[in-house]
Amino acid sequence: MPELRLSMTAEARTVLTDLLRLIAPAAARVSVNRAGIPDNDAEVAAFWTDTLTAQAAEEARLLATAFANAKGDPAVILLRNEAQACAFLRALSAVRMALRDLVFADIPDAELEAAAELDDEQMPTEKRHALACYTCFGLLQQSLVLQLDPEAFD
Repeated sequence: MPELRLSMTAEARTVLTDLLRLIAPAAARVSVNRAGIPDNDAEVAAFWTDTLTAQAAEEARLLATAFANAKGDPAVILLRNEAQACAFLRALSAVRMALRDLVFADIPDAELEAAAELDDEQMPTEKRHALACYTCFGLLQQSLVLQLDPEAFD
């Protein structure tokens, strides 16, 4: 059973949960936009769009609920099985892609992935919170991938 240990304060988890609730609709839109849904059949395109939007919204709820309900010190998120872990990974990815597209569009990927160098006192608080979320979720993705496939980064 995959698990994530969150070495962060309850206040930090609250900030992440609040950010997740705010960005969830945008994350769903970004997921749909990046899916490259063929538009040559309007009925199929509408079905894909509706399905992907619903799936992304449900996965974002899973993520927000997991952070809100994490208990302990360090707090632990237990994922029931591999399917739930994969849904968690997709949700983390959707949020990171939304942050990438909507908040950090002006920052090259290499700089964004070296986020510690970007975080400074002059950055607006909201953008600093978004950067912390982006970085944290990247670390959580790595942890989950390693639990699901220990040889993934060899």
